Amino acid sequence: MNNLTISPDLVLSAPMPTDHSLPGWARDVLDFVAQASAGGETVELNARVETMTPAQAAARLGISRATVSRRIADGHIRTIKIGNRHRIPVTEYSRFRRELLKDMVSHYAADIEADLLA
Repeated sequence: MNNLTISPDLVLSAPMPTDHSLPGWARDVLDFVAQASAGGETVELNARVETMTPAQAAARLGISRATVSRRIADGHIRTIKIGNRHRIPVTEYSRFRRELLKDMVSHYAADIEADLLA
């Protein structure tokens, strides 16, 4: 996890930018920091990887949690260990889902084609 701490002194000693070409989210962050600093508060920004549990991934994929656990064990799904628990980064879930769909399409393509042409 990455952190950024912004003290009130730092904010109050620098002029606030008036550049309106900043994206809305950046203006929101600047406004939040300015308001907090005016109240003497220190602002901490944190970055974290968005994750899901194996059970959540299984539910979204429509497969069993045991299958997800086997895919984690065999290295098909990469996880982050938090204590003794596995957490699946959302980007890894998306990658695995794309691979799973690709494999399913490949596996059933001939059957689908036969059904369509019958």
